[in-house]
Amino acid sequence: MKSDRGFRAVVLICGCLLFLSSLARSGSPAEIPQSQAHSPLGDHYLMLINTAIASLMTPEKFVQFEKSPYDGIAVAFLHAYDVAPVPSVAEMDGRIKEWKKITKKDIWPWVYFNRMLAVDPADKNPYSRDAYFRKFSGADLSGKSGAQKDFLQNWRNALTAAKDTKAPGIVFDPEFYNYQSAYDLTLLARETNTKPEETIGMLRQLGARMADIAAEQYPGAILWFMFTGLGYPEYKVVVGHPYYPSPAYIVFGLLDEIRVRHLQLTLISGGEGSLGYCHETLEQFQDSIRKRESKFAPHLQEYQGILELGGTLTLWSDRTQKQGWVKEGACGTSTAATIEDLQPYLELLLKSFRYNWIYGSGDGGYQAFAPLVATRFDNVINKAKAKAYGRPH
Repeated sequence: MKSDRGFRAVVLICGCLLFLSSLARSGSPAEIPQSQAHSPLGDHYLMLINTAIASLMTPEKFVQFEKSPYDGIAVAFLHAYDVAPVPSVAEMDGRIKEWKKITKKDIWPWVYFNRMLAVDPADKNPYSRDAYFRKFSGADLSGKSGAQKDFLQNWRNALTAAKDTKAPGIVFDPEFYNYQSAYDLTLLARETNTKPEETIGMLRQLGARMADIAAEQYPGAILWFMFTGLGYPEYKVVVGHPYYPSPAYIVFGLLDEIRVRHLQLTLISGGEGSLGYCHETLEQFQDSIRKRESKFAPHLQEYQGILELGGTLTLWSDRTQKQGWVKEGACGTSTAATIEDLQPYLELLLKSFRYNWIYGSGDGGYQAFAPLVATRFDNVINKAKAKAYGRPH
């Protein structure tokens, strides 16, 4: 597993900003009714997501995390490009239970969709070179290569481990790290040698299977998706026919299965794409929130009590510490120069959404497990929470 700079930044630069940042530029939703859905997460929840990989987590990191303002953290047992055998439930349970001796906070297993994506023939991403990803084209939607089986096993085991260790649920990253171009449904159809409608059907079936497994393994689980793509019905238009980005059809399949079968599951749409990590001004952030709410309104109505909007933001210490993707786009041009300047953004985030996650990236100088660095960020987050919630938190 690479460092945050070498791993996540490359991912974002070589593709994420192509899709997710373009989505964020086109606008995003807003404040949601606090009574929209019941959730075991309570009135508000703040999660840290900073590419924590199980094999790299140490007691010292959890000691520091326990001091933080966060309610939980996402930890992946297999990183985005990992092709190792899926860890057993016993292995996941064992590690989490050891960590829970150090922290009382929630530890959410984190699952990547990338396991069942093929390599983009035109891409030079060095992390996608394993032969495992070259056994099939596009994505293993047919299940013939075994990649889908591995992905679903990881999904199943993560849910079981979450239930066993009393985590509220799991975090799911649907990003197409291996094949960014395959967000285009018509391209994915060509790569899998199927018609677009057939591809949509297979993606929806996959989502339905994911819902069934989740309900079987962990009734009442929270499925925290980093993004869903539901706000982009015209992501690709071909001969007058609009298509959502490919991951959205997995989400539709999952949501429909929950609704039709009355499954006890909740899906949080995290906002990585529709809201974005950065905003040039506080006013633009507010505008993005309003636009996102408008785009998602039909889906929130259709899946009332099942789907909820979550929020996200990334942080940086000072302008001088920015590097990689945090120097680009709205992150690079933001008028907030320091972490202290970002406090109003945090307050707006916390007031607008019940459930939020901070992307703690080293490219912003944020080292959440380093005491000398983390304390400054923790202080600002604590102040924002106190103002947003009207009381110390």
